[in-house]
Amino acid sequence: MKAVLYQLVRDVIRNPVELVFMLGLTIIFALIAGGTSGSNAQVVHVFSTELSKPELKDLATDWEENNWNVRIVSEEEAMQLLSKQQADGVIEAGELDYTLHAAYEGSTFVPLTQAELNHYYANKRLAKAGVTDIVDEGSFAIKTEPMQEGTNFDRSLQALFGFALYFAIFTMSFSIMSLLRQKEEGIWNRLILAPASKTALYAGNLLFSFLLAYVQIFLSLVLFNVVFGYDYYGGFWKLSLVLIPYVFAIMAIGLLLSGIVRSSQQLNAVIPLVATVFAMIGGAFWPLEIVRSETMRALSYLSPIRHALDMMKGATYQGASLAEFLLPTSVLLFIGLTVTGIGIRLMERKAL
Repeated sequence: MKAVLYQLVRDVIRNPVELVFMLGLTIIFALIAGGTSGSNAQVVHVFSTELSKPELKDLATDWEENNWNVRIVSEEEAMQLLSKQQADGVIEAGELDYTLHAAYEGSTFVPLTQAELNHYYANKRLAKAGVTDIVDEGSFAIKTEPMQEGTNFDRSLQALFGFALYFAIFTMSFSIMSLLRQKEEGIWNRLILAPASKTALYAGNLLFSFLLAYVQIFLSLVLFNVVFGYDYYGGFWKLSLVLIPYVFAIMAIGLLLSGIVRSSQQLNAVIPLVATVFAMIGGAFWPLEIVRSETMRALSYLSPIRHALDMMKGATYQGASLAEFLLPTSVLLFIGLTVTGIGIRLMERKAL
């Protein structure tokens, strides 16, 4: 096993193009989707036909306490932003109520701002009515769909986590493809004549694939923290741990795909399809909180990305306890153990 692992690691060191390419794609897409800054501040445009400029500035100051980057615009400028889709939505602020203007149907701007606005204006109404002791946020159970009041969300980390998990599937599956090619080219026949057992040969290849995908995600997290200043809310080492069951699960799925397809060319076609399906239903490209379909939410549990994202968000901005990691970890480990066994059996049944 050590000899196999050593040789595969040397091959990557000599030719690290694949690892660098996938790391680069993670950086590019995460920055595009999450913003070029690690700041949590969400940009919101606000205008008012009811409030004066000083009142609007005071309101903007209050909203900036919610990690919003508030930009005051005129009504005309707001409508232009919407018509050109330069903003997902704008807020028309009033003294005791508000109106959300979305640039298009299904805009994420609505669920990401509505809860905070409901809470803010509920407090204003109560304060005007003479209720000054407002400390319990849970007292105002104003439900909004699809996100509810109190939902913690960090757009930058959501994008980073999603794309890091997505591109790791490609790295994992393409590295496992080397095992399939060894069988196709007859190299496997010569390897099994060596003193090493089949178990050691499989273990060496799978451990290499595991480490390669893990290192790719880990480097992405380090890079975004050091270079782009992303804040992991003190949960960096938790992130390092919760990645392990996910990488194990996708390693097993990559092995299963290698056992199902008939050639490495077919695997090249299947990998992007499977990875994209997992990403789309698992919430890698957009938060699952904005998905309205109950069917799609149910299907999301079939994706390893869904469970990994839950743990990564819980380890950072959602502040989850260790007990909350048990279920997704168990699901991913079950997937990994079950699918690994099936995948190896399928690989063994291939014609040598």
